[in-house]
Amino acid sequence: MATSIAAAWAGMPRRNQLIILHGIPVVILLGVLFWDWKSLGILGLIDNTLDAENRLPAKLQRDTPDSIWTHISAQQVAIAAQDAIIAQGPDVLKQLNALTEDIANARAQLPRESEKADMRELIGRLAKEIPKSIGTVEFKSVNIIDNTAHATSANDTPSMTFQVELVGQQDGILKYIDSVEKNQRFMTVNNISITPGSYSADPGAHRIVGSLHTVHMDIVTYVYNPEKK
Repeated sequence: MATSIAAAWAGMPRRNQLIILHGIPVVILLGVLFWDWKSLGILGLIDNTLDAENRLPAKLQRDTPDSIWTHISAQQVAIAAQDAIIAQGPDVLKQLNALTEDIANARAQLPRESEKADMRELIGRLAKEIPKSIGTVEFKSVNIIDNTAHATSANDTPSMTFQVELVGQQDGILKYIDSVEKNQRFMTVNNISITPGSYSADPGAHRIVGSLHTVHMDIVTYVYNPEKK
């Protein structure tokens, strides 16, 4: 059979021999390309790869626990999860900054235990700042009741009470209470008592003259102690 093939080859025209010699490699090459064209995604006709820049042959895309495809897919899922977390970073940071600012503002409203003298001075200064055109207010004295020593745990926010005595006219006293409770430092007026002033006639001016009212009030605030937190 080999002899007959050789004889047939020898008797074949030169042109046919060249066609066969060139044609067989081309046919083999075309067969190989046709076999792998889907796996390699030739000319971009089939896009069954991981992405446009990271192509993976279809032969490796086997859905088995130990395949390269399974490993890469698992890594992609993990990376996508981390990317989602990273993408939330700016929003989380924005919320954290807003919360930090709120906490700082809240803490700024509460005096520290070491600021008792400052709070006492503030309470007296607010009385002096009431305009005479509104009503007279004269600050007399203040007594501090410190309850910080009675805190049962580090998470407690102990109170501090300033027992204030002053005299003044009605409108001035009301303005003073308003100034205390609307101050940046948290304070609330509690247990207020007012002793009305006496009234007498002024014959020369033909009017009734009233003396100043005497006021006792408890101004309560809460103490922030970061060193105990």
